[in-house]
Amino acid sequence: MVRPRGVSILYIREAGVAMNTSGKVCLVTGASTGIGKETAVGLAKTGATVVMAARDASRGEEARADVIRRSGNPNVELLLADMTTTGGVRSLANQFLSRHDRLHVLINNAGGVFKEHRKNDEGMELTFALNYYAPFLLTHLLLDTLKKSSPARIVQVASEMQAKRLDIAQLTDPVPYKAMQAYGTAKLAVVMFTYALARELEGTSVTVNAVHPGVIYTPQSARMAPSFLRPLMKLFMSDPVKGAEPSVRLAVDPALEGVSGRYFKQLAEKRTGAFSYDWQQQDKLYTRSLEWAFSPGKVQTHL
Repeated sequence: MVRPRGVSILYIREAGVAMNTSGKVCLVTGASTGIGKETAVGLAKTGATVVMAARDASRGEEARADVIRRSGNPNVELLLADMTTTGGVRSLANQFLSRHDRLHVLINNAGGVFKEHRKNDEGMELTFALNYYAPFLLTHLLLDTLKKSSPARIVQVASEMQAKRLDIAQLTDPVPYKAMQAYGTAKLAVVMFTYALARELEGTSVTVNAVHPGVIYTPQSARMAPSFLRPLMKLFMSDPVKGAEPSVRLAVDPALEGVSGRYFKQLAEKRTGAFSYDWQQQDKLYTRSLEWAFSPGKVQTHL
């Protein structure tokens, strides 16, 4: 797989590359609000069939109608799934595969922070389950379809707030639980998964990259902020339209064909922390995640 050095989306954007994805199928998780919905709008405007995944039926249908109206593209679908549970992720994959036999773009956008320590039915802490395990599992459930549809692209929505390192033994149930620390750890895991998966996918014409969308005002960011700061947030944070642009570019820009295993901060490629590039740590995380995903029984919270 060709992986050019020093590629910058900012340069590509300024070059004004036209994008047309008519006939392609894109799946976006967390698509009912914020960056996810704007990503769906951006993809729909290029002519793709866009499948939006959301948890709430009412908000999802409202978002789908808005995407169709703003993009002028009627080929927008809605699937419902709870991405905090293994069953919900598997249900989403099954729903998608019952409708489509091709997938050209997968954008793992769903994410969030749970202030209180909570677990899903498998015993996995929810911030980790939603931000890391759900995209890991969904990607693998759809990987054969992506390969069959190649060239195909996977985009992982990450964050600059990633931790410096992680302890695999503490991932699924950190003690003590600190919400933002759990979020940062999960986002580091996403980046490490991206690098490891890129190595696995070499030679397949399926690429995978991670992106930090910027500091974006979304319903999730508003909920997490102290109430006295919320009126000021829109003054200092970008809107979801701007936050969606990097994901859309990574998904469909022809100038990024073959680029894989990279991390982008908004519109430019950046390096992440040293720990994230440790192949041994990547492989440990990858192997453990495969065990969670495809071994029988509930998640073992500690090694």
